[in-house]
Amino acid sequence: MQTLSFVSEERFAVEPDELWPLVSDTQRLNQAIGLQAVQYTQSSRPEGGSVLTGEFRKWGMLWARWTEHAFDFVKPEHYRVLREYSVGMLISLDGGVVLTPESGGVRVTVWADIVPRNQLGWAVAKWWVGPASTGRVIAQCRIFEGYIHQQRANAFPQLEVDAEVDNRRLDELAVRLKSDAPDSGIVDRLVEMLRKAPDDRVFGMRPFELADRWGVDRHETLVVFLRATTAGLLDLHWDVLCPNCRIPKARYGRLQDLQEQAHCETCNITFDANFDRLVEVRFTVCPSIRTTNVGIFCVGGPQNVPHVLAQVELSPSTSVEWPIPAGGKAYRLRSAQSAGAAILEVDDLEKGPTSFAVTASGFAPPSARVAPGHAALRIENRLETTAVVALEQQFWPDTAATAAVVSTLQDFRDLFSSEVLAPGMQIGIERLTICFSDLAGSTALYEQLGQARAFRLVHVHFHLLEDAVRSNRGAVVKTIGDAVMAVFSSANAALAAAIAMQRSMRDLNAVEGFDLDQLLKIGIHCGPCVAVNLNDRLDYFGTTVNMAARTQHEARGGEILLTDYARLEPGVDDIIQAEAGMHESFEVMLRGIGHPVVLHRLSAFAAASPSPSSAVGGQPTFAASDIASPTA
Repeated sequence: MQTLSFVSEERFAVEPDELWPLVSDTQRLNQAIGLQAVQYTQSSRPEGGSVLTGEFRKWGMLWARWTEHAFDFVKPEHYRVLREYSVGMLISLDGGVVLTPESGGVRVTVWADIVPRNQLGWAVAKWWVGPASTGRVIAQCRIFEGYIHQQRANAFPQLEVDAEVDNRRLDELAVRLKSDAPDSGIVDRLVEMLRKAPDDRVFGMRPFELADRWGVDRHETLVVFLRATTAGLLDLHWDVLCPNCRIPKARYGRLQDLQEQAHCETCNITFDANFDRLVEVRFTVCPSIRTTNVGIFCVGGPQNVPHVLAQVELSPSTSVEWPIPAGGKAYRLRSAQSAGAAILEVDDLEKGPTSFAVTASGFAPPSARVAPGHAALRIENRLETTAVVALEQQFWPDTAATAAVVSTLQDFRDLFSSEVLAPGMQIGIERLTICFSDLAGSTALYEQLGQARAFRLVHVHFHLLEDAVRSNRGAVVKTIGDAVMAVFSSANAALAAAIAMQRSMRDLNAVEGFDLDQLLKIGIHCGPCVAVNLNDRLDYFGTTVNMAARTQHEARGGEILLTDYARLEPGVDDIIQAEAGMHESFEVMLRGIGHPVVLHRLSAFAAASPSPSSAVGGQPTFAASDIASPTA
């Protein structure tokens, strides 16, 4: 039958970059304009990738089934999707949105081309589907405009529902949580969200993203969410993300249920789970507080993959040209139908267009320097099959509370001590900072002070070190004799904690006849390691852990030694310049390491005011009287 074409357009006083995140959020947009929830299944393509099939069922009947092609989009210019129906009143629906910049605003054009299957389909398309799918999007953009100009509190007011919330229980648990949480203001925001937010906003919550939206500290927000879980407000779960599409592909309620590998049906790949990027903690409102019903309205829209800047489905021997995005340093071209990706490095000195070809073995060329701005990026499909090509940001945002980050928090280890990997499970971590401390001359300490007083001093020193680690957002993994092993998500946090540890030793200076200023020695190293379950504790092993321990062994009392790897981490030099009175570099052979290692020695740390031990968590300092008697 004849194709029916529909177009609606309107100008809005907002910038394309402001409107794009809202109008391209097709999961929420489709729900807001009144479309029904649907079901999707995926089947693998032999050449790579998958075929997406959608279905709409109501009253126990199948009303429509279609093959959904990959979205064609360029951020923030346009998006388009094609559905080809095998069941239902339509043969195909091809539609999308175009954002055209105009002086002081943007013109939004919403279009749809519909091919009906029969007369009933023609009537439905003519009088409902076509006008509704275009006109309602424009009407929604008016709401978006008001939201962007802060004239509306919500970009999707249609999604606000009167949820069935147990307000009495919510209020009782909130009061209990406030007495234990680091920031009661964050608790208030969380409670308000659990009470009023749409179902999809209280399912799979990401604390770092919410912290940024609320303008509050990320770490304190994560701690509130962890404590809210133990209080019974939230459920914690671990999501495993695909390294390509970055969409959760597996969900586990406990770390011990985590599998070493996961499969993405969309990308048709199997991948290893790792703690750095691919395993992320998310939170959902506890069912005893509120039930949720999150439907699926779209799975392939641009905001489902916000790291993808452009995407297209190319037939064999066809090509596309995209503008090269400005503002980034590196991008990646990939296709599920190709064995390799191409890396694009942005270079202001480059001029002119850049061309790539998609082949079965990879992109040709595999890398190139490209000019930012409006120079054309041309991609040609040389495969004998259709290829879906994506241009994406190469870096991963830091808005995910990954397992690597969460497991370095003392609050997590205290609150969720049972959260460990299954016995024998080994999960890789690309980068973690390990800190070891030990006491220099502990044998002489015990001989000089006596067993009881020395034991008490060591016990107090453990408390001081744990305070320093906690206040710098690290976690104590274990103690080994007089030694402490701690982990941090960054080297600068580990160094700040180490300096706080050294300064805290001065709180014990009143012990006669022993220079406690020269008691503690510390080593720091960062690199890849493996997370394991050791003695029912989340632990780590590998060369990085060994090097950190060997580095600490080279230190003298009162010193901190960093490897060159740790020294080169962002922010470390700033701390050294500001806090370390003396520092020098030297080369040494560490036991078990087959090559010389450059170490950096730090000492003579200026006194802090207030001292870390007295400032962290309101903990008191320890004086000689605290260790004068073994029964004190």
